[in-house]
Parts: sequence; C-alpha cells; structure tokens
Amino acid sequence: MAKREEFDVCVVGTGAGGGVMIQQLTAAGFKVVALQRGPFLQGSDFDDDELATAVRDQVFSPNQRETYRFDEASPTVRGRFNATADCVGGTMTHWGGRSWRLRPEELQVLSHEGPVEGASLADWPISYEELEPFYEQAEVDFGVAGEAGTNPFEAPRKTAYPNPAHPDRASALYFADGAKKLGLHPFRVPLAINPALYGGRGPCRYAGACAGFGCPVHAKATTLSVSIPRALATGNLDLRPNSTALEVTVGPEGQAKSVRYLDWKRNLREVFARHFVVSGNAVGSAHLLLLSKSGSFPGGLANSSGLVGKNLTFHLRPMVGCLVDGPARGFTGVETHAAVDDFHASDPRRGFIRGGVVVETNDFSRQPIAYAVFGSAGFPGMRRRWGKDLKDFLRSFPSAVFLSAVLEDLPMEENRVDLSPDEKDEDGVPVPRITHRQHANDVAMHRWFEQRLADIAEATGARVRWLARIAGVTYVDEKIAMMGSTDLLGTCRMGKDPARSVLDPWCRTHDVKNLWVVDGSCFPTAGGYNPTLTILANAYRVADYFVREAKRQALR
Repeated sequence: MAKREEFDVCVVGTGAGGGVMIQQLTAAGFKVVALQRGPFLQGSDFDDDELATAVRDQVFSPNQRETYRFDEASPTVRGRFNATADCVGGTMTHWGGRSWRLRPEELQVLSHEGPVEGASLADWPISYEELEPFYEQAEVDFGVAGEAGTNPFEAPRKTAYPNPAHPDRASALYFADGAKKLGLHPFRVPLAINPALYGGRGPCRYAGACAGFGCPVHAKATTLSVSIPRALATGNLDLRPNSTALEVTVGPEGQAKSVRYLDWKRNLREVFARHFVVSGNAVGSAHLLLLSKSGSFPGGLANSSGLVGKNLTFHLRPMVGCLVDGPARGFTGVETHAAVDDFHASDPRRGFIRGGVVVETNDFSRQPIAYAVFGSAGFPGMRRRWGKDLKDFLRSFPSAVFLSAVLEDLPMEENRVDLSPDEKDEDGVPVPRITHRQHANDVAMHRWFEQRLADIAEATGARVRWLARIAGVTYVDEKIAMMGSTDLLGTCRMGKDPARSVLDPWCRTHDVKNLWVVDGSCFPTAGGYNPTLTILANAYRVADYFVREAKRQALR
C-alpha cells in the first residue's frame, strides 16, 4: 500500500497573498502544494481582445457564478459581480498595477475616528511601522515604478522606488494641468509595471490594456510572472491548476488535516499537509471556510466568532468623463498615469469621515466597446446607444479623459458573503451569496467626490463633462449599492480578540492553529487606495513570521 504523501504546506489560491506565501515558503525549503481553480495561462494566452476578454470573459473566469441581494428583504439576482480571475496568479493577472502604501492612520481608523453608528470599525492589530519593511520588499520584488516624495501626502518611506516612474500621456497632462489650477498636487502613480528591463521581465509596450487584461510580455508584475516562476525553480512546489477546493477537513484534535478538491477531470481528490493557507480573495476564502462544516465547526471552519464572511467591503468608485480640445490618447500607456491625494485625510467639514485618492484613468477610454457602453452612461444628449447618437459619441473617443477615485467604504457586519440556499454550480456546490449595501457615510462621500472630479474636469478646460455611471454602481441614496468590485476586502478580519475577529495578527485563525488566511479578507478596514501592494506586503510579513517560527520549532 502506497504511503500517503503529506506536504509541509497546502496553499489554496495563487494570487497576491497566496503567490507570495508560495514564493517565500518554497525558498525557505518547505514542500508546498498549491491548488488553483482555473488554468495555468502563459503570456501567449493574453492579448487586448476586448470582446473575448472584457465582455465575454472567455479568459480569466468564464464559469464564475455568484448571487447578490441588497439586504435580507430584497430579491436575489444571479450573475457575475466581481472581477476576479480563476487562473494561476489569481486576480492579480489582470490588475492595473497601482501600488500604494496605506497611510499610517488608515490602519487605526477606529482610534482616529471613534465609533460610527451602523459601521463595524476596527483598528488593524499591526502598525504601519511593522508593515513598512515588507512594503519595501514587495516594491523591490515586483519592481514598482514611481517617484518617491512627489506625493506630499504619501506614507513615510525610507527608500526610493526600484524603477523610475512611467512618462505621462496626453490625458494625464490635461488632468495634472487642471489639478494644479485648483491648487492640488498631481504626481505620477506608482505602478508595478516595468518601464525598462527589470527582474528578468521586459519593458511595457504602452498598449493601454492593463486592468482587466493579462500582460503578454509580463512587463506587469504579477504572482504569475514573479512568484510562481521563482517557486517552481526551487523544485519545492507541486502546482495543481484546474483544481477546485471544496472543503478543508479537520482531524479529531481540531487541526486542519486535508483539502478535498476536484481535479481537472472533476475527480474528487484529497491532499494532506501540516499547515494550510487559504488565499482565495475575500469572497472565495470565506466561501471555502463556510463550505467546510463539521461536527467541530457546524457554522463553518474557524467560525466560532460568527464573523466568517461578514464585514465585506469593496471600494467606492465615482467617475467623471470629459472631452478636451485635442488628442488625449487614453488608449495608450498604462491604466493610469497621474493622481492627486489632497482629499485623502478625513475632514469634519465635509460631513463624512475618511477619503481616498483621485486618478486619471483609461477605464473607459482604452477600448471602444467600454467607451460606447459604459463611458456613454450619463453623456449629455445621449438618447440612444445606437445609430447616429452612438456614432457621434464614438468620434470623441480620442479626446476623452476620465477621472476616478478610490474611496474608503465603511465595513458593516450585515455586508457579507454566505452560501446561497438555492443556487449551485455545475459541481453541485452552493455558490457564494453577496449581501451588500452602502453606509450613509459612503453615499455622502461619493457625492462629495463626484463634485471634486467635476471641478478638476472643468479646470482642464473640457468642453463637455459628465458623470460616467454604471447601473448598480451609482449612489443616489442608501437604497443603491455596489453589487461587486475589483477590490474584495474583509470577511475574515484579523484582530487580537477571538470574539471580534477570525484571524490573529499573523493571519492564523484563532480557532485552528495550522490554518492561515492570507489575502484581502484579513483587512479590518479598506483604506482609500487599491489594496494589492498591501496584500503583497502583508503576505511577506506573514511568511517571514511563519519561517522564523518554524526554525525555532514553534509552529503547531
């Protein structure tokens, strides 16, 4: 009888959190098995085909299924709400590369702001000073390009970026000019995209298709292009793509024992390890833990607090479009080139707490379908999206500039992920159900920032400006909410109190000491920036702790 193989670590998910854990643990000599739902794609699988990639979703997660409801009294709708990727490298394969460090106060929101009715604010159990060296490590490994010190409101840093900032495109210059006229401080966005050869990866071709697309030349740093190749080179990684985790099992002593999963042939298999790292994003990780019910954990694995799946946050994303007199060329370059951070800190005069960063973006000006379908939403005089109206609008494509913001929404326990009671996937597994609405603070913030975006657009000298709105992602009152996001946070928040958090400060579950959750689900609050660099930095921090504890034989 063959001896059962047991790995040192089993990692479920290979995105920003899981990929770094895999990279660091294999480098330290641990034998790691990694499960990833979806294929192991290569650069040759990526292009800028907007119809196949962005509209039909034939590349990254064609079989994704979710349900959504506004609250418990609302009807449930079915669809695909979150822009995730199921391939090796996870959602990071099609991120836009924005690489921000959270500001120190963003890790201590409850202490800085005090309690807010209806919100479940909590301080992070770690400080910026603890995270700072791992931000630096992430920036070096992923080759972030930027100009240190040009954002007067950025978090403290001790070193320069490893790569110089990307050059401006015309739309960024229009944005920067308008911002300066208002007394704001524009700067070039830090991006994990190579402006020149770095880390064995080539330079960006400035083709415009970053967010939502894979990079065919791997100029964009992802765990697919950075972490997985390094891990495979150690010989310590058993990578299993097209493997869908169904359950984390526990042994008689309450320790995680194995992961049951479906392989690429849809055969049920089981893999054993001494430690388990779940890194499936805030929806996927909570979903797997809730599926993993047992006599010891009838409400889902590591869920004695009842908080697994709760406190789901996205990010508010107001957007304004404008037309300038001259070519803006938003379809070139990278996703975003310029930003202002003047509105990030809380200001009690605004009538809400928190804030975020404002950027020039090509979300709707990188390709014509997005421009026609979404960029035209709210356009003055647009009566129909076909015929002469549409043709006239499309002629404005080269002169379009879009401004957007990434804003900190407040966590609420009622915003959550659980198991759909009536919708199952093709394997008979309950799909995730998302319950999500906006806090009143979110609504007020969104409205205020829409006006700031409009002010900047007007200051550019734009001849036309409009609110670019997508159904389900506009905020008129508290009865309108985001149904999904690219930034998935919360659901397994970390903290020191087991009754008020799922994870300890090292992202190890309070209930199961050999089970770790390392992705955006650990965030107690969302911050006002894109979260990926923080997910990477936190994963380096957790991996460093894991290796140190293992060396002194202190891991259980």
